[in-house]
Amino acid sequence: MSENAWAGVRERVLRLAGHPGAERIFGARGHGFRLGPVMGEEQVRALEADLGTGLPTQYRSFLLHVGAGGAGPDYGLMTPAMGDGGWQWLGAGLAFPAQPTAAGFAGRPFVAEALRSELAAVEAREPRPDAFATDEEFGRAYAAWEAGYEELYDAQEAGAVFLSEQGCGYASLLVMTGPHRGTIWEDLRPMDRGIEPTGHDFALWYRRWLERTERQLET
Repeated sequence: MSENAWAGVRERVLRLAGHPGAERIFGARGHGFRLGPVMGEEQVRALEADLGTGLPTQYRSFLLHVGAGGAGPDYGLMTPAMGDGGWQWLGAGLAFPAQPTAAGFAGRPFVAEALRSELAAVEAREPRPDAFATDEEFGRAYAAWEAGYEELYDAQEAGAVFLSEQGCGYASLLVMTGPHRGTIWEDLRPMDRGIEPTGHDFALWYRRWLERTERQLET
């Protein structure tokens, strides 16, 4: 995505803060319609080196021409930042950040879709107390089952960045690797679903939020 495709977007976002009623827009308390500084090309390349792959094109262009994070859908966009352990996405300037994501973890294969059936099979094998002679035997079996389940549960997050907190444990993720690279998925696990696709790429997701917010403030 070219620089021209994001032309004027930063200015449009920052103008929203001055509209009467801006504070009533959902998520505004989280980001205040503030955007972080844009990233430089050298910073982006350093981030990609930690990631182990190139950033999705639309998101890369956004970082260079709109901002590293801040105002965006729901409670705002997480910001890539260099820390002691390398690059990671953090909630700089956000009142309600999503969970941090390390670049190395985000650069792994994205397997959330492939793990659905495996997780369902593991859930079906959850130990039941009446299948064991003693509470001690049940406790050992359940602990082993739970450890395996949690490993798979967490593995769903690999290959993506927790980009925006929706509230109540829900989040929007940007996929970084594989055939779904550059698309937005939602973490719906709090409602006992999975990490599922929205059908939107990053640019469509962000622009729809901006256009919707502009319409709400014009009425």
